[in-house]
Amino acid sequence: MNSIQNHEARIREFINGTRKQSFLLKCFASWNKLCSSLDLIGDTQLAIDSYPTFKNLNEHGECYLIVYGILQTLLLQQDAASHIADSLSIKVKRPKALENIRKIRNNAAGHPSHQKENGQARSCFITRMSVKATSFRLMTVYSGDKEYKTEHIEIPALIETQQKYLCEVLGKVVSELERQEMEHREKHKNTKLANSFHPSISYHFGKLFEAINNEDVHALGAISLKMITDCLNSFKDELSLRGEWGIYDSVNYHYELIEYPVNRLESYFDNTNDVNEKDAYIYVSFLSEQVNSLNEIANELDDKYRSKP
Repeated sequence: MNSIQNHEARIREFINGTRKQSFLLKCFASWNKLCSSLDLIGDTQLAIDSYPTFKNLNEHGECYLIVYGILQTLLLQQDAASHIADSLSIKVKRPKALENIRKIRNNAAGHPSHQKENGQARSCFITRMSVKATSFRLMTVYSGDKEYKTEHIEIPALIETQQKYLCEVLGKVVSELERQEMEHREKHKNTKLANSFHPSISYHFGKLFEAINNEDVHALGAISLKMITDCLNSFKDELSLRGEWGIYDSVNYHYELIEYPVNRLESYFDNTNDVNEKDAYIYVSFLSEQVNSLNEIANELDDKYRSKP
């Protein structure tokens, strides 16, 4: 992959991250613009990469088609890069070298027949005898007594310039996304999610099993159950502080499974339902498995926060 494709892939990595994607999906219009622009960056690059295949064409009609096509492709790619930055609320100024390419495109293949420059009408056209798949001469004539001017345009040079400066634009987008992600990780990396599940949680599960078989200590079982649910709430609260509660399917899955057995066990230890000892044992065993799974997820997220994006 060339540098533009590398930058496209890197941007996709960032925006498809669970937290970032969840945030971006809050505005579907911007998300759709972002996805469309990323596709366009890749599609136009495929077209640009195929350009050398047509460099040896000589027939005027074919050459015009190639010239018009490649100039429009360069413009589309620039617009896509700008829309990517805009969708991500990242301010990136388009380099002057890219603005010059846009002017050439507008003059030769955008609005050549009638323009105004400093209030003066002008018209542009490609000299037919000069057109090749690789170059052309662009003539501009002005109203009044002003003399015409001509420019020799080399398409490979335009492509080389675009690749260089568009990489700078996309590189700035990538750098800003990296900065934002590192800032978020640095802010939270010293607060371990796994600490939500205190080592004593195993002790409390042991007490739950004991309380199941001894009605006299149901009150102690209720206390241990509350300690476990406090751990679960602590994990939820920490994820919320990071803007990550509700965005992980695996976490959502376990919390949905946990809700029912917790409610049943609370009623059991309060002696307010018909849950028997075997049912309670199954609920505690199941709850223990879910908490262990969440603890593993917490450790994985902690490892992510300690790493570089």
